[in-house]
Amino acid sequence: MKTIYGVKMETPINKKLKNGHTMYDWVTRKNCFPVFCMRTLCGDNKITAEEIEYLKRKNCRIALVLNDLTEAEVSSSKGALSALRAAEAAKAAGFPENRSIAIFADIKPKWSINHNWMILFAQTMKANGFIPGFIGNTDSSKNFSFDRQCSHYVKATKEIDYWGAIFMSTEPKCEAAPEIWEPYCPSSLNRKDMSLWACGKTVVVETDAVDIYARDVNVLAYMWDYKECVMVELKTVF
Repeated sequence: MKTIYGVKMETPINKKLKNGHTMYDWVTRKNCFPVFCMRTLCGDNKITAEEIEYLKRKNCRIALVLNDLTEAEVSSSKGALSALRAAEAAKAAGFPENRSIAIFADIKPKWSINHNWMILFAQTMKANGFIPGFIGNTDSSKNFSFDRQCSHYVKATKEIDYWGAIFMSTEPKCEAAPEIWEPYCPSSLNRKDMSLWACGKTVVVETDAVDIYARDVNVLAYMWDYKECVMVELKTVF
């Protein structure tokens, strides 16, 4: 099985390490060229214009992660407020709306979650020109809340294709690229419904990168490709 390699970073991928390499160079040395990079939208280490330019030069697509959520927030029914914050942060960083760019809600492994929050998050993301994504603990033996609530979300939104949501599995962990696509998934979904799988980490002293594998090329359509956006804008002008 051929998968597509990428990384999820909470620190800039162009940051110089003590070994003299950037984190991009290091994951390339340890694995292969990352086709995409999932980067945080909020906080001190949020993605910057300089990092975006760096990833453009590397022909590396960008996926966005809403990383400032709290358990109290995702356990409420205030998903619309979370989505609006994410959309505004993405636009402020220079990411265009209505380009099918996904923003992933990063739900921590031990958190409880409310499916009503998920519904309103997804609905509001779509209304503001972005695609909703969910990262959660897909091992129900470790966190039954995500399995149960995500399944409620799936059942409630099945007729509208889940608001177009993209799902990323965080379990099980593996040491290398998966040879068979067997990520754990919520009980109302199938393994083929999991577009991304966080399998392991590439670690250095200062930071680490989560090794992510995409099931196929289709998910890349929901990551920002600067060249494609430029072509769309040129066609609009002419």
